[in-house]
Amino acid sequence: MIPAQITKTLLQSLLKNLLTGHNQPDYARFRAPDLVAELYGDFFCVLHHSEDDLSFVNELIEKDPDCHTINPVVQLQALVDYVEITLAIYSEVELGSPQVSVH
Repeated sequence: MIPAQITKTLLQSLLKNLLTGHNQPDYARFRAPDLVAELYGDFFCVLHHSEDDLSFVNELIEKDPDCHTINPVVQLQALVDYVEITLAIYSEVELGSPQVSVH
């Protein structure tokens, strides 16, 4: 399982990858549907391996028609939105250092 702080860092990295320097989705770079599908796969991987229960995000994506359209521009915008929503959850909670105990 991925600790919360690392999950947050991975989500921040994914979001940075999705955006241009002007904080807009990078439509030119991710025009191909297979690239967008790969990005969704990366996002699902982080959600699935997080120590936190983020399954509700998966449920929202499953029900969102923008995530299942054949239009990669709409899919990319939806992905950006969901990554931002998930990051907002982590921003609301103060993430401390992981507690480590040696036995």
